[in-house]
Amino acid sequence: MKSLSLIFLLLLASCQHETPEANTVRIGLASAPISLDSRFATDAASHKVQELVHCGLVQLGEDFLPKPSLATAWLHPDPYTWTFELNQAITFHNEQHVTAQDVAATLNAVRSDALSSPLKAGFAAIQRISVDNPHQLTIHLSKPDSSLLTRLNLGIVPASEAVKPHQAKQVIGCGTFKLVSWDNTIKLSRAQQAQESIQQIEILTIKDPVTRVLKLVRGEIDFTQNDLPPHLLPWLKKQTGLSITSQASTTFSYIGLNMQDAILKHQQVRKALALALDRNLLKQALFADLPTLGETVLTPSHWAAADIPLTPFDVEQAETLLDKAGFPRNQDGIRFTLNYRTSTNPTRLRLVTAIADAWKKIGIDVSIESLEWGGFYARIKRGDFQMFSLSWVGISDPDIYRWMLHTDMQPPKGANRGRYSNLQVDNWLDEASISENISERKALYAKIQQQMAADQVYIPLWYDAVVAVSGKRLQNFKPRNDGSLLPILHATLRTNHE
Repeated sequence: MKSLSLIFLLLLASCQHETPEANTVRIGLASAPISLDSRFATDAASHKVQELVHCGLVQLGEDFLPKPSLATAWLHPDPYTWTFELNQAITFHNEQHVTAQDVAATLNAVRSDALSSPLKAGFAAIQRISVDNPHQLTIHLSKPDSSLLTRLNLGIVPASEAVKPHQAKQVIGCGTFKLVSWDNTIKLSRAQQAQESIQQIEILTIKDPVTRVLKLVRGEIDFTQNDLPPHLLPWLKKQTGLSITSQASTTFSYIGLNMQDAILKHQQVRKALALALDRNLLKQALFADLPTLGETVLTPSHWAAADIPLTPFDVEQAETLLDKAGFPRNQDGIRFTLNYRTSTNPTRLRLVTAIADAWKKIGIDVSIESLEWGGFYARIKRGDFQMFSLSWVGISDPDIYRWMLHTDMQPPKGANRGRYSNLQVDNWLDEASISENISERKALYAKIQQQMAADQVYIPLWYDAVVAVSGKRLQNFKPRNDGSLLPILHATLRTNHE
């Protein structure tokens, strides 16, 4: 730790000190946004910035239920019809009022073959959109879609912009901030005059975490969130004036299993693997005890989350299950060998190595195969693995269970990569996808999650933590579980003389 501190001190002394303007907050991101065009961007960094620039018909609260945004109210008289009333006071950044025609044009653009939007599939149930008057539109569906309302947080653009090709760095939205410029730095300013101390936002891409935290300490940036190696946190906590807050995120880490594999097809084997992992020890040793243990993809705060008991750490029970499954130890103490695929990310490799060590104690030999990200992910997507570890990031819609569990969603069509198949679960998923009753949907998703746990479809690890670090100037930033930057809207900047 002393050598690490010395390196920090030398770097601090050698770098030039640049402070932001008094009304400007500077944010350091680990990854650059790909696009601020709401019709195209799917990556997490782009989505976080888009939330500041765009507004949709609805917005999702921290419980992931739709709340009014552009739409002040909506009617759903039957499973095939949605009618929305718009707020007549909202304007785009070019000062034009947002109308029903703009909403229809944006949605139709995403649905069109010509635009080739990656979001097209999410709106496949829409048959047509009728503009009833400048402040009302009706969406007509070809089939019921209980998740459509959640997806209508899509950022709306003017009708004149909706017909244009991809506009990654030239966007007109209706959010709180407007895009001023995007060179090396993304610069945003408030779209309308307000009394808040934060009038400008500058977003810098700083991939290296050490450089990012040094800029925080020097006051060159005011805020960063996530993508910070755990070993940096103790040093950061000792720095005067920095504020570190964390909470469980919506990123769920897990171990994927091939359900058709000759060994892993046995539920007792899958259960034994889960029981043999001391997850508390793993997160303490490798992740500064920041993650929160969990059993299912949806966070506990989600309206559709089921209360699934945590899998205990029980090596003795794991050994018993493996014996019952017909996999006794051989003369060398080994029951069988598993191939575990992972990326070359150092953090991922450390985790897999620790997991392999835990499983060796119950007689399982693990062959670790690390691949560069592109090759690794390509294999996982097509179901070419025995085991792997990944994370579901930013899940808000419970329809994710259909995508990852339904028999029809096995590769290449969907994300049922372990090739799980349970006809009863398929039926529950089909019912939940068209049900209009939220209590009924919640009950169905509870059954689905309970059956997943019973079948041990994957081995759960934890919800990664949202870790927000604020500099001396930024006050009152309260992180959300989805890692959103929207709390910036309610934060304040302290002046130099405070």
